[in-house]
Amino acid sequence: MAQAEREQLSVVMFPWLAHGHINPYLELARRLTSADHGGVDVVVHLVSTPVNLAAIAHRQTDRIRLVELHLPSLPDLPPALHTTKHLPPRLMPVLKRACDLAAPRFGALLDELRPDVLLYDFLQPWAPVEAAARGVPAAHFSTCSAAATSFVFHCLSADRAPRAFPFESIGFGSAEEEAKYTQLFVVREDPAALVSERDRLLLSLGRSSGFVAVKTCADIERRYMDYLSELLGGKEIIPCGPLLVDSGDPPESTAAGESDRVMRWLDGQEPGSVVLASFGSEYFMSEQQIAQMARGLELSGAPFVWVVRFPKSPGDEDRGAARALPRGFAPARGLVVEGWAPQRRILSHGACGAFLTHCGWSSVLESLAAGVPMVALPLHIDQPLGANLAAELGAAARVPQERFGEFRAEDVARAVRGVVVRGEEGRAMRRRARELREVVARNDADGAQVGALVRRIARLCGKGQRVPVPN
Repeated sequence: MAQAEREQLSVVMFPWLAHGHINPYLELARRLTSADHGGVDVVVHLVSTPVNLAAIAHRQTDRIRLVELHLPSLPDLPPALHTTKHLPPRLMPVLKRACDLAAPRFGALLDELRPDVLLYDFLQPWAPVEAAARGVPAAHFSTCSAAATSFVFHCLSADRAPRAFPFESIGFGSAEEEAKYTQLFVVREDPAALVSERDRLLLSLGRSSGFVAVKTCADIERRYMDYLSELLGGKEIIPCGPLLVDSGDPPESTAAGESDRVMRWLDGQEPGSVVLASFGSEYFMSEQQIAQMARGLELSGAPFVWVVRFPKSPGDEDRGAARALPRGFAPARGLVVEGWAPQRRILSHGACGAFLTHCGWSSVLESLAAGVPMVALPLHIDQPLGANLAAELGAAARVPQERFGEFRAEDVARAVRGVVVRGEEGRAMRRRARELREVVARNDADGAQVGALVRRIARLCGKGQRVPVPN
């Protein structure tokens, strides 16, 4: 049988310099390049700094090519810190400024690669400008939820006429409270910044050509997708599915042994009894938060796996978990793991009964995919919005906080017991989590969503018309 002539679609991807953003982009790249999309063959060039690309070098294929972007040197920011991993919080504005200063170098890469389209992230609003100067269309791909994206856009664009977010379960009750919360996104304004923190998301979304792609499921976030489209003047919102990524290979050979140790320990626990406590790869707890968390996990009475992380920078002494945790903390019913753990494997283990989480969007989706209810403890920037969405879905209990980032051990313990202990509230959350597991699994397996994105990208750059070859 004669085959149709196939078209080549070249895509440059430019995620923010964080593995929490790079991994969803990389998973989208894998799905774009590994399936048949109606006569369109996709090749992806994923651009990031050398230190980020080194960690994913094994993921390169003949259709997924990794391209180095070298940032300019700035004080206190050597190439080893051209990533958010282990980046001290004080250096985050410096990293953003270095990335902004790399715009001409990024433009030179576009000249070299000559892609059909650019997919870019929320902190680089200059990227679509560089693309437009070369006649390359660009679309924003958001790794955050539609609820969080629409909330922040709503608040940042409503300064002159503040009004409350129209969905009470996600918002904070009043325009004044929501404006106060939104200041967290701009409070660390860098006087030397090339792009205002307040403008980054607004410009990134506003400059997207025709549509915005989002890592989400319409079954879960339809009304927030619709509202985001309304805020963007009718731009189409394309859900790409949850884009679940395997826990992946451990970053070091020593971590492989640690991973095996955790899984063996889980094998010896009762079904549904263990709490996984993990708060993302970019947030580092203060000593006070660590002390409250340690005591709260012990008070809960539940066995636990606690993943702790500490910032590292040149000249700092490597701080091990045993030195940073409270003196005398030696849990008889739990494991403390430093740095990395196979999160999806732990969540999918039969012994895991709850996920004590910061509610970053990827973690929320991974918990839902495993059918594990959450104990929500948001600690950073957009995480309260993820926690509110998880609670709205009926799959999470909140840990009370008097002020953002402040929590008590007793409240942690009470929330954990409420989910793990076999009370009616916990049973209802587990039932709901199992229902949502089917929804997320169905969306993750649905290649039609990525296929729809390919067709939309192809239309954007005038491709996708298959030419049949006569028999």
